Amino acid sequence: MSRGNALEPLTGVVSAVFTLSLGAFGLATALRLTIGLFDPVCFTAKYWPHDTAGRDLAAGVRLDDVERVTLCVDDPEPWQHVLDFLSEAPTAVTRVGALLLLLLLLRRASRHGIYTPATAADVRRFGHYLLWVLPAAAMVESIARTTLVHAAVTFDAGFMSFFGEWEAPWFAVITGIALLSLAKIVRDGAEMRADLEGTV
Repeated sequence: MSRGNALEPLTGVVSAVFTLSLGAFGLATALRLTIGLFDPVCFTAKYWPHDTAGRDLAAGVRLDDVERVTLCVDDPEPWQHVLDFLSEAPTAVTRVGALLLLLLLLRRASRHGIYTPATAADVRRFGHYLLWVLPAAAMVESIARTTLVHAAVTFDAGFMSFFGEWEAPWFAVITGIALLSLAKIVRDGAEMRADLEGTV
C-alpha cells in the first residue's frame, strides 16, 4: 500500500505560489516595459540633507513628496528607466527563482526520497542561493537607487551611500545558513541509509 507523497501539501502550495508569482511578475514587467516607459522616473532619496523643497536638484528633476523625499525625473533618459527597473526588479526575480528551486527540490525529494545524496545536494544549492543571491540582488537595487539620486542632485550624495540604502534580507541569510546545516544532516542520513542497506 502506497503511503503517498510525504511532502504534500507543501509541494502543491509552493507550486501554486510559484505560478501566481511568475504570472504577477511577468504582467508587472510587461506593463513596466510598455506603459511605464512613458511615465516619469520617481525614486526616494533616503538621505536628504535639506528641509526645503527644490534645493540642489539637477535640471529636469523635481521634488514630488517632501516628507518621503521623492524625486522625479519628468523626461527620463533610457539609462534612467533601466536603473529604475533595476531598483525594484532583482529582488522579485530572485524570489521567484527561490520558489522555483524550492519546487524542484520538493519534487525531486518526493520522487527519489528525502535521505539521498541528490536531495542533500539540492538542499545545499538552495541554501547557497538564499545566502548569496538574494543579498546580492538587494545590493544591486541599492546601487541603482543611489545612482539615480546621484544623477538627480548637484551636491555630493556620498559614494558609499548605497550601503545605507542596502536592505539586506537577513531572513534569507539565516535561512540559507540553516539549510546548509540541514544539507549536511541529509547527506549524513543518506550515507547511514546506504551503509544499512549494504549490511542487510
